[in-house]
Amino acid sequence: MNTLPKTSATCLVALVCAMSLFPAALFGQEKKPTHAHVSYGSEDRQWLNLYLPSGSKPAPVFIYAHHNGSTADDVRSSWADATVAAGTAIVSWESIAKVKGLSDFQTCAADAKVMFEWVKENATTYNFDIDKMFIGGQSRGSFVSWELAHIKDAGIVGIYMGQALPGRSFNERLLEPITKNAPPIFLAYRKEPGVVGDNHDPEHGLRVLKRYKELGIGDKAELVHSLSDTKNSEVMQFLPKFVRSVLKPK
Repeated sequence: MNTLPKTSATCLVALVCAMSLFPAALFGQEKKPTHAHVSYGSEDRQWLNLYLPSGSKPAPVFIYAHHNGSTADDVRSSWADATVAAGTAIVSWESIAKVKGLSDFQTCAADAKVMFEWVKENATTYNFDIDKMFIGGQSRGSFVSWELAHIKDAGIVGIYMGQALPGRSFNERLLEPITKNAPPIFLAYRKEPGVVGDNHDPEHGLRVLKRYKELGIGDKAELVHSLSDTKNSEVMQFLPKFVRSVLKPK
């Protein structure tokens, strides 16, 4: 099993704890799940919501982790409707809803792996295409999903994260799991690089893009920022387009 070194996990938590844990801005209404509060493990915290497209063909899967101060119920119609309509299933998973320290982070990272195995084991039941899985989330969700996104499972074909890797500073250890075989990644931010007063600095995502370029895979990484200056500041809005770009015939 591929895991981040203990020092890397500690750095992740240090950044999480340094965040001002304000809830992300909300856009639209919560989308009603196809299946709500499904258990993926034996603990009360281990549940998820499923948002399934119509049709008989196995669907690509977006595995989504919410931001701090929210829950897995917080899947907004503003981005989820278009995602499901385009034929992608959404798995919104819960663990410890608000990460406050190392123990919480370790629990979430461990739960992510349990949840991921549940998705694969239940693929037939829910018509998932486990050869086309995307890992992502917002803010807290990017941290608790980071290790899972880099476990080098052949079924993980893309990473999509909004307000990713927040904190007052960036630690280069976050780049260690990224290799030449890393999946394509898309990062979206509301503010501009170097933003003052907001821990969700796109500069952190730009470090990730730089790493991709250094490895010769810069064409597999994309970042957008300053969405608050546009008519639509929803960071998840580009997910359907990203899924199409990854899955298009080569």
